[in-house]
Amino acid sequence: MEALRHVLTAVLLALVLRWLWKSSSIEKAREESGRKIFAPTRAVRIVMPLIAILFTAMVVFSSVLLREPRNWWVPYFFLVFALLPILAYPPVLTIEVDGVASRAWFGKEKKIRWEDIASLHYNTGNNQFTVRASDGRKIAHGGFNADAELFRHEIQKRTRLPLKVAQPGVVKAQIVEVPYEEGPAE
Repeated sequence: MEALRHVLTAVLLALVLRWLWKSSSIEKAREESGRKIFAPTRAVRIVMPLIAILFTAMVVFSSVLLREPRNWWVPYFFLVFALLPILAYPPVLTIEVDGVASRAWFGKEKKIRWEDIASLHYNTGNNQFTVRASDGRKIAHGGFNADAELFRHEIQKRTRLPLKVAQPGVVKAQIVEVPYEEGPAE
């Protein structure tokens, strides 16, 4: 019976992660006053606060129920996991007239102007698209923001830079450079 509980937990976790990942391909970016907004998907906006609430409840319950001196560390363990959604919440990405921007929900903002973009990278292993500036700054579209294909297409269309595609390997990732090609007129 104990093994069945572990299997069910693993299956539930896999289903939730698949739902989170698939929601990024379904949800579309918004267009607003000349810019395209790639917000975190609805699934991420639902799951992240639920995880924070769950682990905050675990902190409270473990603080109240585990008053033994040998278990002093358990509430702190759950506190770390309660703070994790704050750090893991994906930023809102925007494509604007003058560049691409990333704004974290706690206020930190990064912006890379079109002329400062030095390279474009795509990792096929985790489907992460990264825009790198000439001074080292990076903005990444991970799997939890809306409309990854449109984001990558718009950046490539505006910069006309080749895309460096990394394919994970056993020992080392293989990197292939794909030149930009203009598609049929839209």
